[in-house]
Amino acid sequence: MRINSLTTAALPRWFWPLLLGLNFLLHAPYFRLPPASIHVWRQSDTMAVARNFYEEGMNILEPRVDKRNDTDGITGMQFPSYEWLVAGSYHLFGFHEALPRLLNWLIYMAGVVAFYYLVRQVSGSEWFGGVGAWCLAWSPETYYHGINALPDILALTASIAGLFWFGRWREEKSLAYLGLSLVGVTLGGLTKLQFLAVGFPIAVLVMRDLLQRRYSWQQIVLLISYAVVAVGVSLAWYAYALKLIKTSGLENFGLEFRPAEDLATGLAILKRNLLSDWPELLLGYGALALLLVGLWRLVRHAPVQNPWFVPGLIWGLALMVYYLIELHQMRGHTYYMLPLLPPLLLLAVWGAAWLQRLPKARVWLLALLVVQPVWAFARVNYNRWMHLNPDVAPELFNPVSRAQLEAATPAGALCVVGPDNSSCIDLYFLHKKGFGFEWTAQLLDNTPNGQPYIADCIARGARYLYTNDTTAVKDARLQPYLEQRLTKVGDFSVWKLRPQP
Repeated sequence: MRINSLTTAALPRWFWPLLLGLNFLLHAPYFRLPPASIHVWRQSDTMAVARNFYEEGMNILEPRVDKRNDTDGITGMQFPSYEWLVAGSYHLFGFHEALPRLLNWLIYMAGVVAFYYLVRQVSGSEWFGGVGAWCLAWSPETYYHGINALPDILALTASIAGLFWFGRWREEKSLAYLGLSLVGVTLGGLTKLQFLAVGFPIAVLVMRDLLQRRYSWQQIVLLISYAVVAVGVSLAWYAYALKLIKTSGLENFGLEFRPAEDLATGLAILKRNLLSDWPELLLGYGALALLLVGLWRLVRHAPVQNPWFVPGLIWGLALMVYYLIELHQMRGHTYYMLPLLPPLLLLAVWGAAWLQRLPKARVWLLALLVVQPVWAFARVNYNRWMHLNPDVAPELFNPVSRAQLEAATPAGALCVVGPDNSSCIDLYFLHKKGFGFEWTAQLLDNTPNGQPYIADCIARGARYLYTNDTTAVKDARLQPYLEQRLTKVGDFSVWKLRPQP
């Protein structure tokens, strides 16, 4: 039985107002938060790059970080498309920390709409598209990061839209759709390389069409150009980014592959992902139940006649390879699994379709759909925002004390800041640039030139020290490097550093 014969129900008119309105209302109290909670370090890094575009120049080829030592801060990273858009919003509306959250929510909702159209394209059903959009909107991971400064949401949205537009091009052969698809797929791959995996189902569709002789020579040339640009531009950026890292010596962003250290570690990560991360964060329990039904029906009645079946299968296999290559990152970084979400949710939609066709099972289907926003609220709003542990020093999270600390030293002066094992959170909140240290003893550790780290920082231009380690400044070995305490706010002390002979 073909998948699009299971249901032809249209979406009710209230569907989109309910989804968009409820999602916005549940997020609204938290738009004004600065970077906070899980992965605050990644949010801080992202917002620092955006702020530096805003303050130091909008050249997208020159992303700058705060922990820059005595350099200009330019270093390699994923293509800073999201950071650049945030900086543009700062130029339009002024610097407000709500803007990155609002912008990302709009991108997140655009991805939900794009996924609706993709699922409808694959299935031929508005109702299926609505189920897919609903599941993506209430994935706890997208729900949480949908208002965080995280470029993965842009990459997810762009890749979904690129795949959808390619399907439209196959149907209508409009050059505009092929161009839009190229922009979406390339932007997704540039922003996060793993999202280039949507090229695999596209490649399968193209190969099948070639075997069926559906393309003219002109279209074949266009498709070859499409592949060269989408893959070539993405790989060229990452080669350039690696060169920037090597030139600057600033390794704030890791661009290498990170598999598991050994088999035992890999199996432990896999177990955690399947038993905890997927049901609690990536999918939510409602979508997971639909996915399990979809897998069961896939084994028993695979929709092999659907033209998207083989492309979807190859897409899944490609993502499985990606998952294994980056298995180390899957431990504690659920957002690295976002590329897996579209094909997993396609299977969840398939499961929903089979429940929908059974009258006695429809009440269970309704329950599994209703529980999704409830779980997203409980897992994210209640656990992360309503009982907020910002993972940021209280003096920095409080806007009054944060402003006092920022004003204690001149703008643009190089500072030594820590201890901060992220090397970015404190610098971002203090709005300072310069040097970081992860633990207090590092200040007196010898550098390769034989000097203590603090002396090396002073020699390279550091003028002030920020620290909330109240024992650090009492260390007699540190005293020769401290000239004057400028202020103390809570546990934070700000010191002028003594120039060294």
